Amino acid sequence: MVPLSLSLKNEQYANELWRYKNTAGPQRQYFRMGLAAVLWRFLVLHEGCLAAHCAVPGFDVVTTVPSTSGREGHPLRTMVAEMVGVTRDRHRDLLTPTPDAATLARAASASRYTSSVLWGESVLLIDDTWTTGHHVQSAAAALKASGAGSVAAVVLGRHLNTTYGDTATHVERARLRRFSWDACAVRPWSHA
Repeated sequence: MVPLSLSLKNEQYANELWRYKNTAGPQRQYFRMGLAAVLWRFLVLHEGCLAAHCAVPGFDVVTTVPSTSGREGHPLRTMVAEMVGVTRDRHRDLLTPTPDAATLARAASASRYTSSVLWGESVLLIDDTWTTGHHVQSAAAALKASGAGSVAAVVLGRHLNTTYGDTATHVERARLRRFSWDACAVRPWSHA
């Protein structure tokens, strides 16, 4: 699992990840376009790194983690299937929440989702936020159980609450590093 960015509670990026799916009108499109652009640029620069890390030449299929709250037409699916050029042609709707998905709470379980049958294809799984990780882990387990080869996950934001445990210390360390699109979460060097 590779996050594009930290998403700190009550800060700007967390706000944008909430607004892209919970606002209406032009504001919704504004946030969706911004997040789609970030995802697109990240994948252009680093999808090859993820594939190399998984020892595959590339990802055959791209899919998203569906909502278990009953949200119809999830905006992440729209972004990945229609807006982001590098994922558009490879996108497939593979995962469906099971009827008891919402009752699993914070447990990672392959029974949270069902997946279409795969025949060894490598899958790039995309989700918007990682808080506990149970949705992404459950989705990856369902994909593997249905025949996927390698599964790598990318999340738009790793949600953190700086008042929890020693999270504030980790966040302060992260803020000491200078941002660069070329900095890679998989490779310990820059692509520049």
